[in-house]
Amino acid sequence: MSHRVTIRYADGAERSISVEHGETVLDAADAHGAPIVSECRDGVCGTCVGRCASGRYELGGALALSRQEREQGWILACQARPLSDCVVEIDYPAGDRARRIVSGEATLSRIERPAPNAALIRLDLSALPEELTFSSGQFAELEVPGTGLWRSYSFAHAPRAGEIELLVRLLPRGEMSNYLRHRARVGDRVAIRGAKGGFVLRAGDRPVALVAGGTGLSAILSLAEELTQEQPQRSVALYYGVAAEEDLVLVDRLKALAARHPAFRWQCIVQHPSASWRGRIGVVTDLLDPRELHDGELDVYACGPVAMIDACRSWLRERGLGGARFYCERFAPSGKRPGAQAAGRAAQAPAALARQGAGRGVAVVIGGSIAGMAAAKVLTEHFSRVIVLEKDPAHRRTEARPGAAQGWHLHHLLIAGQQRLDSIFPGIIDDMVRAGAFRVDMGEQYRIMLAGSWKRVGPTGIDIVCAGRPLLEWCVRRRLDAEPAIEYRYESEVVDVLIDPVKRVVTGVVVSREGGREALAAELVVDAAGKNTPLPALLEKIGAAAEIEEDCVNCFYSSMQHRVPPERAWRDKVMVICYAHRPQQQFYAAQYYTDRSRTTLSTSLVGYNCHRPPRDAVEFREFARLMPSHIVGSELDGLEPCSPVYNFRYPEMRRHRYEDLTSPIGGLIAIGDAYCSVDPVSGAGMTKAMLELDELRELLRAQRVSRTELAKRYYARVGRIADRLWSMIREQNLRYPWIEDVERKRPFYFRLHNWYVDRVFEALHDDAEVHRRYLEVTHLVRPPEVLLRPRVMVRVLAHWARARATLGGTLIARNFADGRSGEWGAELPVAQEGEWTRSRTDS
Repeated sequence: MSHRVTIRYADGAERSISVEHGETVLDAADAHGAPIVSECRDGVCGTCVGRCASGRYELGGALALSRQEREQGWILACQARPLSDCVVEIDYPAGDRARRIVSGEATLSRIERPAPNAALIRLDLSALPEELTFSSGQFAELEVPGTGLWRSYSFAHAPRAGEIELLVRLLPRGEMSNYLRHRARVGDRVAIRGAKGGFVLRAGDRPVALVAGGTGLSAILSLAEELTQEQPQRSVALYYGVAAEEDLVLVDRLKALAARHPAFRWQCIVQHPSASWRGRIGVVTDLLDPRELHDGELDVYACGPVAMIDACRSWLRERGLGGARFYCERFAPSGKRPGAQAAGRAAQAPAALARQGAGRGVAVVIGGSIAGMAAAKVLTEHFSRVIVLEKDPAHRRTEARPGAAQGWHLHHLLIAGQQRLDSIFPGIIDDMVRAGAFRVDMGEQYRIMLAGSWKRVGPTGIDIVCAGRPLLEWCVRRRLDAEPAIEYRYESEVVDVLIDPVKRVVTGVVVSREGGREALAAELVVDAAGKNTPLPALLEKIGAAAEIEEDCVNCFYSSMQHRVPPERAWRDKVMVICYAHRPQQQFYAAQYYTDRSRTTLSTSLVGYNCHRPPRDAVEFREFARLMPSHIVGSELDGLEPCSPVYNFRYPEMRRHRYEDLTSPIGGLIAIGDAYCSVDPVSGAGMTKAMLELDELRELLRAQRVSRTELAKRYYARVGRIADRLWSMIREQNLRYPWIEDVERKRPFYFRLHNWYVDRVFEALHDDAEVHRRYLEVTHLVRPPEVLLRPRVMVRVLAHWARARATLGGTLIARNFADGRSGEWGAELPVAQEGEWTRSRTDS
């Protein structure tokens, strides 16, 4: 059964596509070459947003949409599954410069047989409607002529225009294989779409190891060609393994690369050779030598069968080479789309597992974020075995996880979070610093615009650790490798939670992994899966879900990275932050170095009550000009982008009121954003999770209580943490008049409260003690009431009185010299109108 979906673009163009029952709009659009810009494909980033003008659909996990947007018919193409014929409206033209898929017909210009079971085909792309651009490591999809079936093949060379070569493995009964063996002729027209895939080279200068299995050499060869062309001095080693010697292909190209580039070397190995073979025998990991892998300080790219990928990852881990950045492309079975589930072993029925009772000494953690990893370590103090379930692929040191779209954006580990994380993993902060994170005094190394003016530069004694979130997660993840009680499972998604209906306690979870399902028994389950946790929906099915409190803020993050030449690198600071002065402003910006090399500048731009994020470098720079200070935009002038634009929509703060349940499910604990997710601009998310985990740790160390009593006591404690943060952040958000039901949510003391907070902001300029107390509150070291203590209030009000007397009642914004860029600060701008601030209903 299929449905007809019409995609209507902003320029009036339309594309009609067929969507199979249960298929997402985005998957079908990709299959038909209809351009929809997307990023995470997980319902989190909000990049693939559109509006369903007619028809019925299943919304799916649309976390990046607010409740109001969902009610107005807005969808995420990566999640929405049509239930009837539909019309979907997209707010950019079909020819938008951010589109990623080029489709059309290519001409088969050459067919070679470099091996009995492989074909190398060349395609002329001159008939395509536009140039197909790609990166080394990516792939194109070809339609098997006369069948309507599509197959994916990697480019076998570095990027070039006009024509492409693809290496095809010839299977005994493959559709494309049969076409190439029997029917293919030079001059055939072949439908093509691309480029696709995220298996591409990352910026850097570390040594590189390339690992290829079989025709996985295609993508690996394209990477090798680009590396030797663009960075000829960079050390590159290629390891190539095949089942039989007749499977070796394109060896002449490898020899030619080695002859031209002394920094490139390669080896091959055959698993089942003939008697005449004189080379290495075995599997590709037998070629790897720890002495040649730079103590793990290198980048590893692997492409080939799943078994080879897993073997390479295990080989690195077992030899303590955890510093390696591991990137991979796995072969999917022919005809299977990435992400499609194959039939596999079935899970035990929930009722059957519930009757078995809980596991003895087993705990399960859902989610491999910093919160999840810290929880796993804490649980080893009380359980003999802890299983961490992470639905994303293996962690990469320098990249965000697909399931954590916010990972590309600015993250702070506040003082309270640092203290507690270091108590769980002693020395972890030093590990982060050694890995490239900054440990700096905020007052000296940050330039902060707050309430419309730049804060004075000077020491505060508040030292903070900052870096990209992937680096922080990677440092924690390495610690778990040394924990024998912890089993870390990647690409494992929880699809059900198992509850004893009589005792109302958790007995385990059902996990989808490697194409099948598995039931895991556990006596404690910790939900650290973040805001997109599946558990609330699962609990709702059995009537055990908690009430949800929401504050709609319609916030989005947009981040991009740029290369910084040495002469442009900052020496006197590591970060610039411009907070929105509410309600006059609704934009926020942060620029910071991703690590101490100071070679990559990351810029995060935030908008409130905004709905369309920038989608490419041009729009990103346009948006940067709207930030509270002109410095944000001017800093990007002349810098070369080294990443795409990463977007993340945060429509609403969300809090699951588990503490209000009279009988919460025993043995089921939620931490971090899975329990209470607050406006990410606060930078308090990771720290809040550490505070919650601290409470759980204390309860587990106390006298033994029932699992139901444990859940009650835990939620009573963390509820107070949530109350504190919710109140602090709401004070700023409720200044915006467009917040839903804002008058009812504002407390009776709202105006007085805001007035005093503004006076605190003003006093920060000149009063070091007020500044320090404010930082202690924002870093969750002290409660907000500290700012209301008599000593602080006297200083704040005295500063206000002096300012009124000196300036006639008007406080002006100050400009502070930066030492290089001129004046820090500008006239206070008001919220700007235009396409960035229009509501969806107006656009």
